[in-house]
Amino acid sequence: MSQEETENRESNEDSTTTNDDLKDVPDGGWGWFVVAACFLCNMVNDGIAYSFGIILEPMRSDLGVGVGSISLVGGALSGVTMLIGPVAAACVNRYGSRNTCIFGSLIAASSMFLSSYCSSFISLFVTYGLLAGIGLGFVYVPAVVAVGEYFRIKLSFATGICVCGSGAGTFLIAPLMSSLIDQFGWRCCTRVLSVLCLCCAVFGLVMVPNKKKSQQMLENNNNTDSEQSQPGWKLLGDVRFLLMTVANIPNAMAIYIGYTYLPAMAGQAGLSKPDAHFLISIVGISNTLGRIFSGWLADIRWTSALGITIITASLACVCCFILPFGHTYMSLVLLSVLFGAAISSGPTVSTPLIVDIIGINQLNTAFGILTFARGFAAVLGPSAAGFVLDHFSSQFSLPFYIASFLFGVSTFLHGLIWCCSRKLNSRDGYTPL
Repeated sequence: MSQEETENRESNEDSTTTNDDLKDVPDGGWGWFVVAACFLCNMVNDGIAYSFGIILEPMRSDLGVGVGSISLVGGALSGVTMLIGPVAAACVNRYGSRNTCIFGSLIAASSMFLSSYCSSFISLFVTYGLLAGIGLGFVYVPAVVAVGEYFRIKLSFATGICVCGSGAGTFLIAPLMSSLIDQFGWRCCTRVLSVLCLCCAVFGLVMVPNKKKSQQMLENNNNTDSEQSQPGWKLLGDVRFLLMTVANIPNAMAIYIGYTYLPAMAGQAGLSKPDAHFLISIVGISNTLGRIFSGWLADIRWTSALGITIITASLACVCCFILPFGHTYMSLVLLSVLFGAAISSGPTVSTPLIVDIIGINQLNTAFGILTFARGFAAVLGPSAAGFVLDHFSSQFSLPFYIASFLFGVSTFLHGLIWCCSRKLNSRDGYTPL
C-alpha cells in the first residue's frame, strides 16, 4: 500500500470516528448542568488568580519584600495551576472529571487557609503559590474539558459559557477582595478565598460522566493502543499543535502581566485605590461578554477558531500598547473594556481549535500539554516584569509595552499555523482552519 493510500485510509478512519462522536454526544441534557458547574469552578479559579494585583501591595507591605518577589507568588499560583495540567489531565482520563475536581478543591482550600498564617515570603510562596496552585490546577482542567463529553456541535458555545466564568469571577471576586482587605486585612481575605475554593468540591459533584461517550472513547483507545502509547510525544510531533503550544506562551505571559499590573499602573496615573481596583472588574465584565460572543461566533460555519485567535491577539497587541496613554478614569475604563474583550477568545476557542487540529479523542492530553505551556508563561510573565520594575524602572507602563510585544509574537506564530493548514489543505485535501 502506498503512503498516499495509507494517509487517505487514516483520514477516512478519523472521519468515521468524528461521525461516531457526533452520534454519541447528546449536545445538551445533563450537559447544561455540567456547563453551569464548570462556569462556577472557573469563576472561583480565575477570579482568585486574576485579582492577585489587588492583594499584591498589602502582602508586600506586610512581609517587607519587593514587587518582583510578591509578583512571583501570584505568578506561581497562576502558573502552577496550569503547569500541573498534564497530571490533572491524566487524572481526568483515569478517575474522571468529578473526582479530580473534588480532590483539587480540597487541596486548594486547605493551602489557601494555611497561607493566611504565613509570616515569611518562603512560606507564602509554598502555600499560596505552589500548593494552592496545584489544587486549583486539578479544578481547572475538569472545568474546561468536562463539557467535551456532552457537546460536539455546540462545543464552542458550551465552552464559551464555561470559561466566561473567569470574567464573572474577576468581576465579583476583585471587589470582594478589595473590600475584605480594606476592612479586615489580606489574611482574612485569603481565609474567605479558601471557602470559595472548597465550594468547588460541591460543583465537582455535578460533573457526572457521560457513560455512553466514555465507553465509546474506551473502545477507540483499545483499538489504537499502539498510537496511544506515547500520546504527548506524538502530539508534539504535529507541527500545527507544536506551534499552537509555543504561541500560547507569549500570549499567556502578556495576559497575566496585564492583570497583575493594571491596578498599579492606574494608581500611578492618579486614580484612587477603589477606582484602580475596579478596573479589574471592568476587564472581567468585558471578558465575560467577549467569551460568550466568541464561543457563539466560532460555531458559525464561515468562521474558524484559528481566525478568531489571530484577530483578537493582534487587537490585544494594539490595546496593551495604548493602555499606558490613558490618564483619566474614563479613558482607562474604555481601554480596560477593550483589553478584556481582546483577550476573551483564547480560552473559549482553544478547545475547538485543538479538536480542529488533532481530533476529539486526544483532547484531554492535548489540553494538558497546552495548559502546561500556559503555566510556564504565567510564572515567567509577571515575575519577569516585576524584575524589570525592581531593577530598571519604576514606571508601571513598561509591563504593558512588554505585553504588547508578546501579543505580537503570539499573533505571528498563530499566523504560521494558518500557513501550515493552507499547505496541508492544498496537498492532502484537509479542511482548512
